[in-house]
Amino acid sequence: MERGGQLSILNSQFSIANCCWGFWFFRGAAFVALLLFAACARPMRPPGGPPDRTLPRVLYTIPSADSVDVGGDARIRVVFTERMDRRSVARAVFISPQFSKDPELRWHGDELEIRPPEPLRENRTYLITMGAECADESANQMGTSYSFAFATGAFLNQGEISGQVLLPEKSLGQVYVWAYDLQAGYTPDPGVDPPAYVTQPGTDGTFVFPRLGAGEYRVFAFEDRDRDQKFTAGAEKLAVPPADLLLEYDGGQARLGGLRMASRDTVAPRFVSARTPDRRHIQIRFDEPIVLPSGVSLQGPQGGLAAQAVYLDASDSSRVWLLTDEQVEGAAYRVDVEGLVDRAGNRYVRGEPIQVRGDGSADRRAPALVWISPDSGAAYVGSGAALEMGFGEAMDPGIPPLFWAVSDSTVAPAGHWEWTAANRLRFEPSIPWPGGKNYQLRVRSGVLKDVSGNVVDVPPVFRFSVASGDDLGELSGSIVPVEAEVVVRAVLQSAPGYAYQTRVASGDSIYVLDGLVPGKYRVTGFLDVDGDGVWSPGAALPFVPAEPIAVLTESLEVRARWGTVSEARLHVYRVELPAQTLPEE
Repeated sequence: MERGGQLSILNSQFSIANCCWGFWFFRGAAFVALLLFAACARPMRPPGGPPDRTLPRVLYTIPSADSVDVGGDARIRVVFTERMDRRSVARAVFISPQFSKDPELRWHGDELEIRPPEPLRENRTYLITMGAECADESANQMGTSYSFAFATGAFLNQGEISGQVLLPEKSLGQVYVWAYDLQAGYTPDPGVDPPAYVTQPGTDGTFVFPRLGAGEYRVFAFEDRDRDQKFTAGAEKLAVPPADLLLEYDGGQARLGGLRMASRDTVAPRFVSARTPDRRHIQIRFDEPIVLPSGVSLQGPQGGLAAQAVYLDASDSSRVWLLTDEQVEGAAYRVDVEGLVDRAGNRYVRGEPIQVRGDGSADRRAPALVWISPDSGAAYVGSGAALEMGFGEAMDPGIPPLFWAVSDSTVAPAGHWEWTAANRLRFEPSIPWPGGKNYQLRVRSGVLKDVSGNVVDVPPVFRFSVASGDDLGELSGSIVPVEAEVVVRAVLQSAPGYAYQTRVASGDSIYVLDGLVPGKYRVTGFLDVDGDGVWSPGAALPFVPAEPIAVLTESLEVRARWGTVSEARLHVYRVELPAQTLPEE
């Protein structure tokens, strides 16, 4: 009994102890959880707050800007003001001179560490650029490139090249600016050769290459549409400079005139397909828009087949139409074209013969009206404007005397008709359209038909208004005089089809553009080196400098019955070298 009672007492005490221990364990666990919750509950902006619109920037760097005697084993650190989108930064880190392979990028919060794949070279100035594309986690881009330099020797290079890229209104990719050191002894090809220096322009198009040594440099800019950080010839726009830049000594500076990007098609057009929709038509399709060939011949089993007309498709100029004599159904025909080039002048290289099978069916389709000019409802049409129509196929060239459908409120205008192509009709008025009026001219039903007699279903109607002197304005300004003729051009930003230009004689400084449609204009100028009145974009290889250009940064507002005078001057120059004093020896 005594031993059993003691055992019961011990068991009871053990149970009580377990309960107490369990209570304190539970209480302690709850306390720890509370501490953890408190630690995690840091003050944070409540969800649904204002979006992050603050632009990121570089806070500091290691090595610091303009450091000298940096060790060859140094790692480069860039600290931002906030956490960054790592992919955007990786696309926008540029190091000059370049390493043999890409460096390793490591992140520590808002700090980027750049680990060179090899020791830094002795007595070299390194330029690190964080491109304008660098964005934070809220997709806010820096907007302006940030560059800093350091040297592994006792001094830094002090040369500088600056300029401005004329950015497109709607960009299809990031814009890069490349600089080549011509002392390398070769003619650089931006489609093949990597540059010595890389940067990105700011939102206003300006760029700077700082910390350059003495030497001769060539600068290109391009729009990286496929975002591979490389220039793809024939597919991406390239800006060629108006001249090479010479920094005669370390510390020299040079400013490059505006860089305008332009498409450069170097690929010949290629045949895609041919078909016969009916017994009198053949359609030939190429892989790009082309210029009408100078000659076409057709050969069949019974000799030649006459091509009565050759014309471009009214809606797609990569397609050529042939109007032929009647084909023999099922017969094989070979088509030979001569003098066919694309819009860039690249000549078509004949490959496999173009062959089609004759079609025996009649053309019973009504011809389509593809376009009219001026567009329906067009305003500010010029008093001498012609009326034009484009059709889907070759038309009957006959023009009846009663062409316009007139009523009590309309009068048939007098003028001259001309078929500028088998599917394009143009009307030139005999007298100018009176200004300040609205016009509605309807073509009579049944007068427009194709060569097979099929009539246009819906006759064209021209609705437009002609500008009067009270509707238009004037724009004037000045340029920095140069010893060459300058062309000044103003383009209406809301409707690029409204473009006006004038010539400024060599040595003169004033330009005037009148009869402008009201609105905001972008004003540019270029040095007309070849005298043809058309800006030349130059070429990268073989190198042909572009004609120098300039642009007014701010757009200009033109108002009706008002003369707008630009306060800013256009400065068109090849290369600007600031006046400097050579350093003392």
